[in-house]
Amino acid sequence: MDKIEAKNVVKKYGKVVAVDDVSLAVKEGEILSLLGPSGCGKTTILRAIAGLEDIDEGEILLDGKVITSPKQRLFVSPEKRQLGLMFQSYALWPHMKVRANVAYGLKVRKYSKEEIDKKVKESLETVGLSGLEERYPSQLSGGQQQRVALARNIAYEPKVLLLDEPLSNLDRRVRDRMRTELHILLKRIGITAVYVTHDQEEAFAISDRIILMKDGKIVQEAAPKELYDEPANSFAADFIGRANLLKAKVLEVDEKGKSAKIEVPEIGATLVCRSEFGELPKDCAGKPCELLVRYNEIGIFESKPDFRENVIKGEVIHRDYRGSVTDHEVVVGNATIIVTSHRFCGMSKVGERKDVYLYMPPEAIRLVRGA
Repeated sequence: MDKIEAKNVVKKYGKVVAVDDVSLAVKEGEILSLLGPSGCGKTTILRAIAGLEDIDEGEILLDGKVITSPKQRLFVSPEKRQLGLMFQSYALWPHMKVRANVAYGLKVRKYSKEEIDKKVKESLETVGLSGLEERYPSQLSGGQQQRVALARNIAYEPKVLLLDEPLSNLDRRVRDRMRTELHILLKRIGITAVYVTHDQEEAFAISDRIILMKDGKIVQEAAPKELYDEPANSFAADFIGRANLLKAKVLEVDEKGKSAKIEVPEIGATLVCRSEFGELPKDCAGKPCELLVRYNEIGIFESKPDFRENVIKGEVIHRDYRGSVTDHEVVVGNATIIVTSHRFCGMSKVGERKDVYLYMPPEAIRLVRGA
């Protein structure tokens, strides 16, 4: 049985449809991320699950029982849903010490003093904050405050933990460390979690499965690797990772559906694509599509490399030095292609303008349909 299930959920604010017929399910012990740009509806869904927003259509179930249903005129109040909720701001009481902050939810739920002491001790040990019970939030780092908020939520053993951009207020270095720690903690506890973020790397590091959203609808639902390797359309391809997208036309597909010849008018070239992820649709021959190739999956050379196919000539017009890597802007025909090289690649030292050769491995090229 699914822990959380949303069926055909619709939420409107006046004439604006924030969530448009969304259905999803979260399995026991799974970490599911809702990913997408601002305004895509991900936080609205999280708040609807929490009971902080009502919905206009559809229903929401917890452990197979309906907790929200406009049709049935049923709405279980937030405090009766036994869900934990972590916000962008950790909502810690500044005048309370760590122990009191963690104990707060337990007191509200009328736990005995003995139970509160036991659960506070256990939850602080779980998040690695033993010994900091007498500190105030202002005496803690951002990462420690985040862990206090997590300890407060897991202390009363909620059925599901809902997290709304919980790392967004941390600086980048702390955020990178905390997302790893958070994933390890959630898996150690074994709690079911729904995680909202606009950050792709964060979603990839934390999630078992990701739902990518746009304009209130689900664009794609997949494990992180599948979402990266097999984007459903041009929006997914552009949002996930850093990629070049070029208009193209499939000229032919081989009998096994593993290889295709693609005409790319913008760069004045015909390229070969080979699929590593299943068959290419044979009926796509002669149809327009978009070619996707990631910045870091293109070779860049000063002299023409000895590859049989997919070698094109261009001119570097600008370089963006980013420390460990360099982004090269290369004009090919009427298109500008971005190529990322690591710092030990000789091409990282080229001047502002220089003729180069690009190699697009056939296996690195993906065909995607429009958004």
